[in-house]
Amino acid sequence: MNKIHTLLYIPNLIGYFRICLLVLAWHYFDDPKENHCYFRICLLVLAWHYFDDPIVFLTFYVIQVLLDAVDGWTARYFNQVSKFGEFLDIVIDNIGRGILWTRIASIGIFITSIEWITFVALNNHGSDWKLKLSSSNDLIVRNALKNGFQTPFGFLIIVLGTHGLPIIMYMMKYRVIFEMSYLLLHIIHILCIIGRLFSFYCEIYVIFLFISEDLLK
Repeated sequence: MNKIHTLLYIPNLIGYFRICLLVLAWHYFDDPKENHCYFRICLLVLAWHYFDDPIVFLTFYVIQVLLDAVDGWTARYFNQVSKFGEFLDIVIDNIGRGILWTRIASIGIFITSIEWITFVALNNHGSDWKLKLSSSNDLIVRNALKNGFQTPFGFLIIVLGTHGLPIIMYMMKYRVIFEMSYLLLHIIHILCIIGRLFSFYCEIYVIFLFISEDLLK
């Protein structure tokens, strides 16, 4: 009974909702002129009409990304933090970014593979992996995890680099700029690339730590 109760935690329900948004987003990924089929999904409370526009994809995708922060807040507020919730949260993130990466860039399969390997490595460290890495001797990793990524440097890595770069690349590929100047878009693009490079550094550090301290003991 307790296991079923955990599955119905509010943050976990938000996670299921994010999955719905991901499914809907991928339905509208491509050029609207190529998408004429009907798609219906019924998961608990959600039923959407169809919009043949990349903006619809971005709307669904960005909302489910933002819900990543909401489900974390609700977990703490309602005292419903669980290992399943943490697992579900990261899996949704990786699936969403993974599909997006593989559709917008040839290097995407490499990036998403690194993210999944990092997930395995972090899972091996247990639920207190943030605490362990925040006391790391590596300056970049330590500053990245400072205050749970809630610093300007953490924002650069997580929000702009990890989450933002594939979104910006999608916008540039499909020319969805929301009346934004191309100069501003390219500046944001460069910041996202810098953030993703720092993120990649941290991922390689975690993977190296996992191999050297756990697999090669």
